[in-house]
Amino acid sequence: MGGAGQFEADAETLKGLAGRFDREEKELEKPVAAFSATAADIGQAFGLLGACDGAADKYRQLLQHTSKALGQLPHVLRNDAERLHVSAANYTASDQAALDHMQSVKAGGRA
Repeated sequence: MGGAGQFEADAETLKGLAGRFDREEKELEKPVAAFSATAADIGQAFGLLGACDGAADKYRQLLQHTSKALGQLPHVLRNDAERLHVSAANYTASDQAALDHMQSVKAGGRA
């Protein structure tokens, strides 16, 4: 089998993906808050039997954990976007350093 394949990353694609994560993060905060607010209003949904067997309390606990997890999603998207921006910058810098090196080697070979 042949040698190792080349790995290539497109910094512009990474920047685009980071921008998408940024947008999704901003758009997600309001729906998550709205879900948590409306899902907490259960009124008499479980009735007397649900109150007796603890179903309402179990639902509230589950909702609390779900709301907390959903509340973390914007932070996860923000952190991922930041990492993608850093990766894009690193790939751009690496490509530029390689190009500068190749140009200096070519210039040195002509002299």
